Amino acid sequence: YFLFHLPDLTPLMDTLVYLNLSFTNLLFFPIEVFNIKTLQVLVLQNNPIREIPNNIHTLKSLKKFTVSFNLLSHLPSGLFLLEDLWYPDVAYNDISFIPNDIKNLRKLKCLNIEENQLSALPSGKLNLFTKILNLPLKFLRIENNFIYPLLWNEKVQNQTQKLTHLAALCFSRNNLKERYIDITEDIKKKKICCSGPRYGKGLWLVQCYRNIFRFGRLPFYFHACSSS
Repeated sequence: YFLFHLPDLTPLMDTLVYLNLSFTNLLFFPIEVFNIKTLQVLVLQNNPIREIPNNIHTLKSLKKFTVSFNLLSHLPSGLFLLEDLWYPDVAYNDISFIPNDIKNLRKLKCLNIEENQLSALPSGKLNLFTKILNLPLKFLRIENNFIYPLLWNEKVQNQTQKLTHLAALCFSRNNLKERYIDITEDIKKKKICCSGPRYGKGLWLVQCYRNIFRFGRLPFYFHACSSS
Protein backbone atom coordinates (compact mmCIF):
# COMPACT_ATOMS: atom_id res chain seq x y z
CA TYR A 1 0.00 0.00 0.00
CA PHE A 2 3.01 2.26 -0.48
CA LEU A 3 3.33 3.21 3.18
CA PHE A 4 6.14 5.54 4.18
CA HIS A 5 5.69 5.01 7.91
CA LEU A 6 4.52 2.14 10.03
CA PRO A 7 0.97 2.62 11.39
CA ASP A 8 0.37 2.67 15.12
CA LEU A 9 0.41 -0.94 16.25
CA THR A 10 0.19 -0.23 19.97
CA PRO A 11 -3.19 -2.01 20.44
CA LEU A 12 -1.65 -5.17 18.93
CA MET A 13 1.65 -5.20 20.80
CA ASP A 14 0.69 -8.15 22.99
CA THR A 15 -1.06 -10.28 20.38
CA LEU A 16 0.45 -9.66 16.94
CA VAL A 17 2.10 -12.75 15.48
CA TYR A 18 2.26 -12.11 11.72
CA LEU A 19 3.20 -8.76 10.16
CA ASN A 20 3.43 -8.25 6.40
CA LEU A 21 4.91 -4.93 5.22
CA SER A 22 5.71 -5.97 1.65
CA PHE A 23 5.61 -3.60 -1.33
CA THR A 24 5.75 -0.38 0.64
CA ASN A 25 8.10 2.60 0.58
CA LEU A 26 9.84 2.00 3.89
CA LEU A 27 13.29 3.55 3.49
CA PHE A 28 14.38 2.32 6.91
CA PHE A 29 13.76 -0.78 8.94
CA PRO A 30 10.68 -0.09 11.13
CA ILE A 31 12.24 -0.19 14.60
CA GLU A 32 8.75 0.01 16.14
CA VAL A 33 8.39 -3.73 15.57
CA PHE A 34 11.00 -4.37 18.27
CA ASN A 35 8.25 -3.70 20.81
CA ILE A 36 6.18 -6.63 19.50
CA LYS A 37 7.55 -9.46 21.61
CA THR A 38 5.00 -11.95 20.27
CA LEU A 39 6.00 -11.48 16.61
CA GLN A 40 6.81 -14.75 14.85
CA VAL A 41 6.70 -13.79 11.17
CA LEU A 42 8.01 -10.53 9.71
CA VAL A 43 7.80 -9.90 5.97
CA LEU A 44 9.52 -6.85 4.48
CA GLN A 45 9.73 -7.94 0.87
CA ASN A 46 10.17 -5.32 -1.87
CA ASN A 47 11.25 -2.26 0.08
CA PRO A 48 14.20 0.12 -0.37
CA ILE A 49 15.65 -0.86 3.03
CA ARG A 50 19.45 -0.75 3.14
CA GLU A 51 20.22 -1.98 6.64
CA ILE A 52 18.81 -4.27 9.32
CA PRO A 53 19.42 -2.97 12.88
CA ASN A 54 21.47 -5.22 15.10
CA ASN A 55 18.69 -4.97 17.69
CA ILE A 56 16.67 -7.45 15.68
CA HIS A 57 17.84 -10.01 18.22
CA THR A 58 15.23 -8.57 20.62
CA LEU A 59 12.51 -10.32 18.59
CA LYS A 60 13.01 -13.52 20.54
CA SER A 61 9.91 -15.22 19.08
CA LEU A 62 10.78 -14.56 15.43
CA LYS A 63 10.68 -17.74 13.35
CA LYS A 64 10.38 -16.53 9.77
CA PHE A 65 12.02 -13.38 8.42
CA THR A 66 11.62 -12.32 4.80
CA VAL A 67 13.55 -9.29 3.58
CA SER A 68 14.04 -10.20 -0.07
CA PHE A 69 14.10 -7.63 -2.89
CA ASN A 70 15.64 -4.88 -0.80
CA LEU A 71 18.97 -3.02 -0.91
CA LEU A 72 20.85 -4.84 1.84
CA SER A 73 24.63 -5.11 1.56
CA HIS A 74 25.29 -7.01 4.81
CA LEU A 75 23.57 -8.92 7.60
CA PRO A 76 23.84 -7.88 11.27
CA SER A 77 25.30 -10.23 13.86
CA GLY A 78 22.12 -9.86 15.92
CA LEU A 79 20.19 -11.79 13.27
CA PHE A 80 22.11 -14.94 14.16
CA LEU A 81 21.15 -14.68 17.83
CA LEU A 82 17.53 -15.56 17.12
CA GLU A 83 17.28 -19.06 18.54
CA ASP A 84 13.86 -19.85 17.01
CA LEU A 85 14.57 -18.51 13.52
CA TRP A 86 14.12 -21.33 11.01
CA TYR A 87 13.56 -19.47 7.73
CA PRO A 88 15.55 -16.33 6.79
CA ASP A 89 14.90 -15.12 3.24
CA VAL A 90 17.40 -12.48 2.08
CA ALA A 91 17.20 -13.18 -1.65
CA TYR A 92 17.65 -10.46 -4.28
CA ASN A 93 19.87 -8.08 -2.34
CA ASP A 94 23.51 -6.96 -2.63
CA ILE A 95 24.96 -9.18 0.09
CA SER A 96 28.52 -10.26 -0.65
CA PHE A 97 29.34 -12.03 2.61
CA ILE A 98 27.52 -14.13 5.20
CA PRO A 99 29.04 -14.17 8.70
CA ASN A 100 30.29 -17.43 10.12
CA ASP A 101 27.81 -16.87 12.96
CA ILE A 102 25.12 -18.46 10.81
CA LYS A 103 26.13 -21.71 12.50
CA ASN A 104 24.35 -20.40 15.62
CA LEU A 105 20.93 -20.80 13.98
CA ARG A 106 20.30 -24.23 15.45
CA LYS A 107 16.72 -24.50 14.13
CA LEU A 108 17.50 -23.43 10.57
CA LYS A 109 15.35 -25.38 8.11
CA CYS A 110 15.18 -23.12 5.05
CA LEU A 111 17.69 -20.59 3.73
CA ASN A 112 17.16 -18.44 0.67
CA ILE A 113 20.19 -16.38 -0.37
CA GLU A 114 19.81 -16.49 -4.14
CA GLU A 115 20.50 -13.52 -6.41
CA ASN A 116 23.10 -11.78 -4.25
CA GLN A 117 26.82 -11.03 -4.63
CA LEU A 118 28.11 -14.16 -2.87
CA SER A 119 31.19 -15.91 -4.19
CA ALA A 120 31.29 -18.58 -1.46
CA LEU A 121 29.63 -19.66 1.78
CA PRO A 122 31.12 -19.28 5.27
CA SER A 123 32.90 -22.35 6.61
CA GLY A 124 30.58 -22.33 9.60
CA LYS A 125 27.79 -23.27 7.24
CA LEU A 126 29.43 -26.65 6.80
CA ASN A 127 28.12 -27.42 10.27
CA LEU A 128 24.62 -27.14 8.87
CA PHE A 129 25.26 -30.19 6.71
CA THR A 130 26.84 -32.45 9.30
CA LYS A 131 24.89 -35.29 10.85
CA ILE A 132 26.72 -34.77 14.14
CA LEU A 133 24.86 -31.55 14.85
CA ASN A 134 21.63 -33.05 13.51
CA LEU A 135 20.37 -29.74 12.14
CA PRO A 136 17.12 -29.91 10.17
CA LEU A 137 18.19 -27.93 7.07
CA LYS A 138 15.89 -29.06 4.26
CA PHE A 139 15.87 -26.22 1.77
CA LEU A 140 18.72 -24.13 0.34
CA ARG A 141 18.59 -21.66 -2.54
CA ILE A 142 21.86 -20.13 -3.67
CA GLU A 143 21.34 -19.73 -7.40
CA ASN A 144 22.42 -16.64 -9.34
CA ASN A 145 25.42 -15.74 -7.22
CA PHE A 146 29.09 -15.44 -8.14
CA ILE A 147 30.04 -18.95 -7.09
CA TYR A 148 31.52 -19.94 -10.43
CA PRO A 149 35.18 -21.06 -9.98
CA LEU A 150 36.58 -18.35 -12.27
CA LEU A 151 35.31 -15.69 -9.86
CA TRP A 152 36.77 -17.12 -6.65
CA ASN A 153 40.23 -15.64 -7.07
CA GLU A 154 38.75 -12.21 -7.70
CA LYS A 155 36.86 -12.29 -4.40
CA VAL A 156 39.68 -13.74 -2.30
CA GLN A 157 42.52 -11.27 -2.72
CA ASN A 158 44.87 -11.67 0.23
CA GLN A 159 47.39 -8.99 1.06
CA THR A 160 50.81 -9.85 2.42
CA GLN A 161 50.62 -10.20 6.19
CA LYS A 162 52.51 -7.65 8.23
CA LEU A 163 55.61 -8.84 10.03
CA THR A 164 54.28 -7.29 13.24
CA HIS A 165 51.18 -9.46 13.03
CA LEU A 166 53.19 -12.64 12.56
CA ALA A 167 55.50 -11.62 15.40
CA ALA A 168 52.52 -10.96 17.66
CA LEU A 169 51.14 -14.39 16.79
CA CYS A 170 54.43 -16.02 17.78
CA PHE A 171 54.53 -13.83 20.91
CA SER A 172 51.11 -15.10 21.99
CA ARG A 173 51.57 -18.77 21.14
CA ASN A 174 54.77 -18.96 23.19
CA ASN A 175 53.29 -17.08 26.18
CA LEU A 176 55.98 -14.43 25.97
CA LYS A 177 53.63 -11.90 27.55
CA GLU A 178 54.51 -13.39 30.93
CA ARG A 179 58.10 -12.22 30.49
CA TYR A 180 57.28 -8.62 29.58
CA ILE A 181 55.51 -5.89 31.49
CA ASP A 182 54.83 -3.42 28.68
CA ILE A 183 52.83 -4.97 25.84
CA THR A 184 51.64 -2.90 22.87
CA GLU A 185 47.98 -2.70 21.95
CA ASP A 186 48.70 -4.46 18.64
CA ILE A 187 49.66 -7.60 20.56
CA LYS A 188 46.67 -7.37 22.90
CA LYS A 189 44.15 -7.07 20.08
CA LYS A 190 43.47 -10.54 18.78
CA LYS A 191 40.70 -12.72 17.45
CA ILE A 192 40.20 -16.42 17.88
CA CYS A 193 40.74 -18.45 14.73
CA CYS A 194 42.04 -21.95 13.97
CA SER A 195 41.53 -22.78 17.66
CA GLY A 196 44.05 -20.08 18.55
CA PRO A 197 44.84 -16.35 18.28
CA ARG A 198 44.85 -14.44 15.01
CA TYR A 199 46.35 -11.01 14.44
CA GLY A 200 45.54 -8.82 11.50
CA LYS A 201 43.11 -9.91 8.80
CA GLY A 202 44.59 -13.34 8.32
CA LEU A 203 44.12 -15.17 5.02
CA TRP A 204 40.95 -16.09 3.14
CA LEU A 205 40.82 -19.40 1.34
CA VAL A 206 38.15 -20.98 -0.86
CA GLN A 207 37.69 -24.73 -0.91
CA CYS A 208 35.14 -26.57 -3.00
CA TYR A 209 33.07 -29.50 -1.77
CA ARG A 210 31.21 -31.89 -4.02
CA ASN A 211 27.72 -33.26 -3.71
CA ILE A 212 26.69 -31.32 -0.61
CA PHE A 213 22.95 -30.73 -0.37
CA ARG A 214 22.33 -31.66 -4.03
CA PHE A 215 24.93 -29.16 -5.32
CA GLY A 216 27.74 -30.49 -7.50
CA ARG A 217 30.42 -28.02 -6.43
CA LEU A 218 29.72 -25.72 -3.52
CA PRO A 219 32.53 -23.33 -2.45
CA PHE A 220 33.19 -22.35 1.16
CA TYR A 221 35.29 -19.58 2.71
CA PHE A 222 37.94 -20.55 5.25
CA HIS A 223 39.79 -18.07 7.44
CA ALA A 224 43.39 -19.03 8.21
CA CYS A 225 45.68 -17.44 10.79
CA SER A 226 48.76 -17.49 8.57
CA SER A 227 50.12 -19.10 5.45
CA SER A 228 51.47 -21.98 7.51
